[in-house]
Amino acid sequence: DQFTSRGQRTRRDTMPVGTGIKREKVPLQQVLLQLSPFYWQGDASWAWNTKVPFWTGSGEMEAFCELFFDNLATLLGVTGAAMDVGNLAGLGSFSPATDLFKATVTSEWTRIYYDWNIPACGLGLLFGNIWFAWLATRLATKENRLDVTAQPYGMNTTVIYITIYAISLPGLQAGFAKYNPGTGASDADSVALGKKAAEFGWKVSVATNFIIGFMEILGCFLGDLIRNTVPTAAVYVPLAGVGFVWLAFSPMLTIAKAPMMCLLPFMVVVFGFFGNVRYPVYGKVTFPIALMAILMSVIFGWAGACKRSTEEIGGAYGSVTVSDFYNGFRAIPGTGASGTCQGTDGNAAKAAWKTYAFKGDIFGGFGSGLSGLSESSLMDDFAAPALLFGMIGFLGTMTCVESAEAAGDAYPMSEIMIVDGIGTCMAALAGGMFGTTVYIGHPVHKALGAKIGYSILNGIIYFIFLSTGLFACLYNVIPECANGAILVFVGLLLARQGFEETPERHYPCLLLGLMPFICNWAWLESDGNASKNMGVLSLGPSGGIVQGIILAALTAWAIDRKFEEVTVFSIIIAFLSLFGIAFSHNDLVYSYGVWGAEHQTLKVYADGSGVDKDTGTPEEAFNGWRWCVAFFMVAFFAACHIPFQKGNKYTKFEAIPPRIEDDAEDPYDYSVHAAKEAAEIPK
Repeated sequence: DQFTSRGQRTRRDTMPVGTGIKREKVPLQQVLLQLSPFYWQGDASWAWNTKVPFWTGSGEMEAFCELFFDNLATLLGVTGAAMDVGNLAGLGSFSPATDLFKATVTSEWTRIYYDWNIPACGLGLLFGNIWFAWLATRLATKENRLDVTAQPYGMNTTVIYITIYAISLPGLQAGFAKYNPGTGASDADSVALGKKAAEFGWKVSVATNFIIGFMEILGCFLGDLIRNTVPTAAVYVPLAGVGFVWLAFSPMLTIAKAPMMCLLPFMVVVFGFFGNVRYPVYGKVTFPIALMAILMSVIFGWAGACKRSTEEIGGAYGSVTVSDFYNGFRAIPGTGASGTCQGTDGNAAKAAWKTYAFKGDIFGGFGSGLSGLSESSLMDDFAAPALLFGMIGFLGTMTCVESAEAAGDAYPMSEIMIVDGIGTCMAALAGGMFGTTVYIGHPVHKALGAKIGYSILNGIIYFIFLSTGLFACLYNVIPECANGAILVFVGLLLARQGFEETPERHYPCLLLGLMPFICNWAWLESDGNASKNMGVLSLGPSGGIVQGIILAALTAWAIDRKFEEVTVFSIIIAFLSLFGIAFSHNDLVYSYGVWGAEHQTLKVYADGSGVDKDTGTPEEAFNGWRWCVAFFMVAFFAACHIPFQKGNKYTKFEAIPPRIEDDAEDPYDYSVHAAKEAAEIPK
């Protein structure tokens, strides 16, 4: 038995996610050296270390299934969102146009999505997964050991969900407006211009994705500097926030929506991964837990577990059906007409096979999507948010590298950020609207015993799978919640790691950092991407990552009585708030058909005329200056403490306890302090 310093018995987990060794802060000089992508490699060989095992058995298979279905869940979810975007900007548009033009915008957007965007994602995944497997073998050579696990690589979930509504939807609507032929157009013109409108929205999305990738590359100069400066709690906020909200909480809602189909598979995952229960097939070969959960969901779904009534409810609900509520889109009449959930509709599955399987203009948009950079009318508005989204991406990467190091594999921050950016730019060049990135989950795969085979296999299978038109078929045969059980497990485990690696006194900071992620979920889930709760719109933008890190860092320094850090950081954030990079939330207007889009535009307080000249937004709606003033107030208040703190060279009156530097120290735990130390805390 092992005991902590407080005499409490420690748990022995069936799924450990860290080494328990805290990373020490390194000198600034070394941090600056680490900014070079070549520093980490040193004199070690760049060659592929063939001694690293490619396959380790059931653990490798479990890791592959987890990574594969994790990526699949993102692709299935964002595909549903992309189809919604096509419907909102095309068939669902209220602008006067021919029905054929609207239908063509929607159908052409769908075709471009499957023929051009999806294969490009496969190319990005192949590149990143192979590179990270190679990087793992180089780590093995560098540290003269073979127990290394490749960093997982996948779709940039957080940024994708933001850009699909903040970039793709307004871009497609702008294309609709630009090429709208009016109500009297011929069928030929309606079809031709509808295709141009859809292609316009795609080009703007691809161009923005390229800028995001470029920004992620530039992040290599900041990653190590940021994680060595801010408190551990702030570094783990993106991991815990994305893990808890998007990988655990959000999928759990899909499970709750169809319990007959999804609850048992979820419990299978809990038994298998948390309870360490295995199901033998032959000898030492066991059935992969993730695959078992997926198959159960598919079987139950196709057996009718998610069927709902298609009869109109009537009364106040009008023509809405029960199926519209459970299987449709935002309870819009007719969206649940099939009576069953996505992934269990036989007619839709047959149509997808007939239209896309081993057919289509695969990679037909290679190179041409970047012409969207020349659309100055839109890129002027979208370039600034793209830079912010790129920053969100590399902040997430920073957390993943920290997480892997805590699990025992110290990878180079700068190289991983560069690879993330190159993978995204490569996908954009091939026609992709979505970026790729290092994936959270390395500690899970390492705990399973995986090495490099799961990563290589994931890249190869996805490249083949996404380049043959089969993804459109799979989207229509796998229920939405089938991956949910696996995602909940991964999300909870990663959120747990955030707490394990954070000092106990900073738990409140980590919890506070989760709140912007919850606001972001509420902002995106509200009807029409809208919310009239101004607090949600202030904390929720940009995935909540930037706001979460800021809140966690400030409160952690406050708990540690590091008044100098609070002062300097507050001044920096005050200036960033003026330009929409930190807290701002700048609009109350219905912009591009989406509430809350302009909050990400880089804006300063208006000129006093009462209305912003560019957007027509009321001057009072620009809140960046209010946040700026608020943070300056915090900075002033924190600075007032410095002359009174014990141990400070500027101190005149020692009335405030000294800074807390030891991670094991807890200002509220009097039992571990001497009585005289406790007595020194001001009453």
